[in-house]
Amino acid sequence: MPTTRSAQPSATAGRPVSARQRRRGAVVPWDFRASGRMAREHLRVLELAFETLARQWTTQMVTRLRADVAVELRAVEQTTYDEHASTLSVPSPLVVIGTDIGAAGLLHVPAEVVLSVVDHGLGGPGRQQEARELTELEVGVLRDLGDKAMAALDYAFATITPLGARRTATEQIPQLAQAAQPSDQVVVAHLTVTVGATTGEATLALVLAPLQARLGSSTAPARSAEELEAEARAQAAVVGAMPRVPVEVALRLTPTRVTSDRVLDLAVGDVVPLGHPTSRPLEVVVAGLVVARAVPTASSTRLACMVVSTEENPR
Repeated sequence: MPTTRSAQPSATAGRPVSARQRRRGAVVPWDFRASGRMAREHLRVLELAFETLARQWTTQMVTRLRADVAVELRAVEQTTYDEHASTLSVPSPLVVIGTDIGAAGLLHVPAEVVLSVVDHGLGGPGRQQEARELTELEVGVLRDLGDKAMAALDYAFATITPLGARRTATEQIPQLAQAAQPSDQVVVAHLTVTVGATTGEATLALVLAPLQARLGSSTAPARSAEELEAEARAQAAVVGAMPRVPVEVALRLTPTRVTSDRVLDLAVGDVVPLGHPTSRPLEVVVAGLVVARAVPTASSTRLACMVVSTEENPR
C-alpha cells in the first residue's frame, strides 16, 4: 500500500515554503500586512496533523479504488481567505467545510484528480484527462471524496480538538463558496494528490482563530526542573552582563527647528541661532534619552563635561 512520501517543493517566489525548507534555513517571504501570525510550535503541531490527514486519506482512496494513490503534504502556510480564494482557478471543484468548533474551511480537489477517480471507479485505467467543469455525476464523486477527507480530517485533529468536520456544500466557482470572511486568517495545507498517472495539487484551508484557541492549551509542555534552572541561569547571566554593555554618550544642545529651505541655503559664515540659553546646562544623551545635564569643561588635554543634575527615566 502506498504511503506518503517526503515532500520537497521548490522555494520559488510566490509559492509556500515547506517545513523541511524552513528547517534548512530557506528564506521565507513575510507579509507585514498579516496579523496574528502563528507561533512556530503551533505551526509544527498543524503540520503533523496535516501529515496524518495525508496518510489517512491515502489509505481511504487506496482501499476504495484499488489503485496506486499517494497524498503528500507539500507545505502549510498562513494567509487570508480572500488571498487563498484568489489563487483558485475557475472552475475549481470545491467542498465547503463546517466544523463543530466554528473553524469553517474549503477543500479544493483538482478536476483532473476527480476525473481520474471517476475513470478508476468505472473500471478504466485512470488515464490523465484535461481539467474541465464537472458533470452532476462527477460532482457526486467529489462529494464522496469530500466525505472521506472530512473523516480523515477528524482523525488527524483528534489529538488537538474534536473537529466534527462535515461537508456542507460543493461548488465549482470560488466566489460562490463563501466559506469565510475575506479578511479571516486561514491555515492552508497544500497536498500533492497522485491517482494512477494523474497528479494534481489539492488545498485544504481552515479558519485559524478557533484552532489557535485550542492550540494554546495543547502545545505548552511542562518544563522540567533542569530546564527551569537553566533558564534562570541564562536570565541572570544577561542581567549581570547589562551593566558592562558599552553605550555612546553625547553632549547635546537643545534642538531647534528651521525650515528645509533655510538648511539648503546654508553657506560658510552663516550663523544659526540655536535657542539654547547660555546659562542652561547641556543635555547628556544616551540612545536618544536625556539622562543628565552637564556643563562643558576640560580633562587634561581633552574636552569633557561635568554633570550638574540627573534625569529620571522610566525603565
